[in-house]
Amino acid sequence: MNHPKKLCLLLALFCCTAVGTAAAAMPASGEAGLTAEAPLFVPSAAGKEAVSAKKDNAAAGDAKENKKGKDTMLVKPAAVVTDDTLALHRLTERDFTFNGMRAGDSLQKVKAIFGSPTKYAQSDHYTELKYDRTDLRMRVRLRNEPADFLKEAAEGRKAVQPGVESVTLASGDAVYIGPGIHLGHPAELLVRKYGAPLNVLRDADANVYYFVYENPSKDHILIFAIGERKVARVALIPPRPPYVTDQSETQINGRSARDFTLVGYGVNEPFVPNKYNMWTNMVKRGTSHFWLYGSYGLEVDRHNMVKKVFLLNNSSFTGRGATLGYRVSTLLALYGQPDRIEKGPAGEEYVDAYYYDSPFQKGVSLVFINKHATDYIDDVLLISEPIKNIQDPMERYGLKDEE
Repeated sequence: MNHPKKLCLLLALFCCTAVGTAAAAMPASGEAGLTAEAPLFVPSAAGKEAVSAKKDNAAAGDAKENKKGKDTMLVKPAAVVTDDTLALHRLTERDFTFNGMRAGDSLQKVKAIFGSPTKYAQSDHYTELKYDRTDLRMRVRLRNEPADFLKEAAEGRKAVQPGVESVTLASGDAVYIGPGIHLGHPAELLVRKYGAPLNVLRDADANVYYFVYENPSKDHILIFAIGERKVARVALIPPRPPYVTDQSETQINGRSARDFTLVGYGVNEPFVPNKYNMWTNMVKRGTSHFWLYGSYGLEVDRHNMVKKVFLLNNSSFTGRGATLGYRVSTLLALYGQPDRIEKGPAGEEYVDAYYYDSPFQKGVSLVFINKHATDYIDDVLLISEPIKNIQDPMERYGLKDEE
C-alpha cells in the first residue's frame, strides 16, 4: 500500500506550482496477512542520517471533551484497545541466528548447515566463506583460533573469540533469521517480531533504511536493510559506528529526542536542504514554504525554521520503525499508549489522531492518524503547532488554500 490517492491529490495540487525538478520458507505463525529488489547493502558511515480503539468503550469513562472544531474532540484515553493485541518479547541470542547459525559457531557447523562454500579464503587470523549459488548469496567470516592469551580480556582489549564473527546475507529464500524473518518480509512483520530497533539509519541517496538490533551480550548487532518497505539484506557484525555509538541517549518517560525527529529533521530547528535528495515540488502558503520530497514533506517558516514534517508514503519510517499502513496494534507495541487522542465522529470516512507529546520541547508532538475504515495508520506528522482539522489531509499538512 503506497497511498496512491494521497500522492495523486498532492500532484494535482502542485501541478501548476512546481518549482523544482525530480532528482535522482518458514513464515511466522499468525502473520500471513502481512506481505524487492535488494538495494546494495554497504555497512559504512557514508550517507547516513543520523489505531481506533475497540472502540469507544475504553476511553468513554475517562473522556474529557474539549471542543476543537465541530467534527472532533480531545479525549484523555484510559487505554486504546485493538482487536489484535501485540506483546513484544525480550530479544534472546536465538533472534540473532541464520538457520540456527550464530556468532561464535565453528567452521564445521557452518558447513553442516549451509554446505560447502563456493569460495574459501584463509589468512593468519580469518577464514572467509562465500556462497554464490542460485539459491544463496551469503558471506561468512570466521575468526581463526587465537593464541590462548588473546582469549582473555585485558586492559584496553576485549577477549578474542574464535568462530563466526560476521554474516552478510544478500539472497536466500530458505534462510530464516531468528524467529522466522526472511528476505522479502515486510518491515512491519520485522518490528512485530523484534520490536523497536536500537537505531534507525537512513541512506538518503538510495532511500534505504537500516534497522539495527543489539544482542543481549552486546557483542554483535543485526542490521536489516529495508528497501521498498521490505527486508532486502541482513548483516550480523560486531558493534561499530554509525550503527551503534558510545553516546547514550537521554530518555524521559521512555522517550528520547530521536523519537521526535522524522527523516533526519526535528522541528523548531533551522532547515538545511537534504543534499542527497532533490525536492520535487515547493509551494508557498502564507509566510511558509512547503518542500516536498519523494516520500516526505516539510513546512519551513519565514525564519527558515522547520515547523512540521510529514510522511507522504510508506517508504520512510519513524525513529522506531513505524510508517503509514501499519496496524494500530503495531504502533501501540512500539510507542505505548498515546498521551492524547483527538477523536473524529463515528463513521468509516473519519479519522482519529494519536498524539505522543515531546518531553523535550513544549508543543511538539509526533502524531499518528488512524483511519476508521481500516484501523491502520493513514498519516504520520511531527508538529510544533496544533492541527486545525485532522479530517482533511490538506489541512493536516497546512497546505489547504485559504478561502
